[in-house]
Amino acid sequence: MSNEKKILPQSIQETIVSYILENHISKYTAETLPLDQSLFELDILDSMGIVELIAFIETNWSIAIEDKEITTEELGSIHKIVILINKKIS
Repeated sequence: MSNEKKILPQSIQETIVSYILENHISKYTAETLPLDQSLFELDILDSMGIVELIAFIETNWSIAIEDKEITTEELGSIHKIVILINKKIS
């Protein structure tokens, strides 16, 4: 049996939401931040913000985001980001 602690998707989501709200100007709160919409299209993140978010994800979860994964399909919303992180740490 593995001693690794299983990280729950809810915990990942809370960490991402907190990071975004603490580091990027937004009219949203933790309760109102859209989870299924593009952070870029909502003007929450610009291209530099996306690069910073990727660096945060890679550092926080000790994973690598490949260039081919930097797409709206993989990183287009908070829910998609959570799925990608969960897939990489599982």
